[in-house]
Amino acid sequence: MLAAPKILIASALLLASFPAFGAEETPNIAPPALPSAIVKCPGVTSIPLTADAEQALPMRIVGSVACGEIVSVLSEDEGYTARVRTPNGQEGYVARMYLVEGVNASPAPVHRAFADVSSTGVARWSAGAPGCDEFLSHGRHVESITANGVTVQVSVQDTGWKYRANIAISNQSGEKVSVSTRIITLDELQPTLRSLPASDVRKIAGTSTHQVLWTSSNAVPSPSAATVKLQNTSDAQRLAYRESAAPDYLNAKMTLASDRPAAFERTESPDIQTIALKNGSVAAGQSSAGVMWFDRDPSARELSMRVPVGDVVYDFAFAFDPKK
Repeated sequence: MLAAPKILIASALLLASFPAFGAEETPNIAPPALPSAIVKCPGVTSIPLTADAEQALPMRIVGSVACGEIVSVLSEDEGYTARVRTPNGQEGYVARMYLVEGVNASPAPVHRAFADVSSTGVARWSAGAPGCDEFLSHGRHVESITANGVTVQVSVQDTGWKYRANIAISNQSGEKVSVSTRIITLDELQPTLRSLPASDVRKIAGTSTHQVLWTSSNAVPSPSAATVKLQNTSDAQRLAYRESAAPDYLNAKMTLASDRPAAFERTESPDIQTIALKNGSVAAGQSSAGVMWFDRDPSARELSMRVPVGDVVYDFAFAFDPKK
């Protein structure tokens, strides 16, 4: 008769070790990790991130993903595109052909070094120097400087009437930075030293033609702006060996489909004031891009563009081929 109480006590202790049936509790289980993929895009520096899965033309571009970045794959149905999330939290669709899944290693850092900033607060572009990069974006030669966590990128085109400068600022410094178009300058260095004033965007928008959107020729990096080890290398060689590779922050919507006015097809917004670079601030983790126009000298060979952002002046060196 004594065995029965012992059995009851043991059963009660065993039941007490389990949670009550139907009791509410939050399991301490981490959510499953999203599959990851690395972006492989040989021949370009970035691929478009779109709002639509079909990526039908005209594409609704919401951003870009740099080559070498690791993204989270949110969904994919073996179609042309996959929905992904970038490291900065942006979501959209990319062409699936650029994704290599099953990635465990972290990607190489986007910027391996910062450019030197002089005692006067100037960061000068020099091919092959730390923090300096160059690449082609839609046929345009872009110079890029990263200093103090901020990347500034510039390309310059001759429209035959004005110089058009495409400017992008990406702020990864952790603090917001200010941008003022009133202090962005373009100077001619050769054959004459003089300033080329910026044009009022309202007057540009009031022109009867869209000549300001055409491209007669593209500026290239000045031959004098190169480190010693790269002074005798060609543009192609420098583009193939990028020690400080940077993503393309220039707005794809400001790109021309054709450089020839006779076959002019514009993917740019027709509203000049919409695509113009804006005054204001760029928050941490954000980017801004836009266009400015400057007076043109048809004989200019060497140009210097200075873009002050925050406490640093980003100084770019361009040249036009005298044969063109």
